[in-house]
Amino acid sequence: MVSLGEKNDIWLGLPTDTPEQELWAENYYDNELIPLAQEQFCEVHAGMSLPETYGLFVLMGASWEKAAFVVRLLEPQSIHVICYPQDLPQFHQLMRNLAWDDERCLCTRVNRGDAAAIYRVMKKQYDIWDSVGTTAIDYSGGSRSMMLAAAQAAGAMQLDGYAITSRYAETQRRHIPGTEKLLQFPSVTSVLPDLA
Repeated sequence: MVSLGEKNDIWLGLPTDTPEQELWAENYYDNELIPLAQEQFCEVHAGMSLPETYGLFVLMGASWEKAAFVVRLLEPQSIHVICYPQDLPQFHQLMRNLAWDDERCLCTRVNRGDAAAIYRVMKKQYDIWDSVGTTAIDYSGGSRSMMLAAAQAAGAMQLDGYAITSRYAETQRRHIPGTEKLLQFPSVTSVLPDLA
């Protein structure tokens, strides 16, 4: 069996001079590398004590891959993706990777810089999920302004947060599978209960 490291070497060495070669490299990345890296990531983190998550907000930007790692690890019952209209194809890529029923996934498009829309979307969904179970947020994607707005709302709702960091391959403009690290952001009130 070919290891993830060997597959990474193959991917890093693939030519991307023509649109066909670029598409082939992207398909290899999406179909060969990411599923294997997700499997290893979940195995590495299997012993962690993570709270059970019913609903997960996912901020979507120009790439879908890091969000998929958080979703696979937390295994929420439902996700709500927040993205800009131009990033909708990334949502569809995430859906293909997860192979979930449409009922488990919502997607709301917001305009760049519209923090109020993010607050309203998160509040409405949080009210639904909170009656059933715990809600968290994935900060791995999205623009800086989207993350700031979502963090404001998540703080008010006392949500735990997660993000994936990784090494980046400049030439391929993608993160290197197998280098993912999980960051956890506990809710403020779990650390400072007097603020509740």
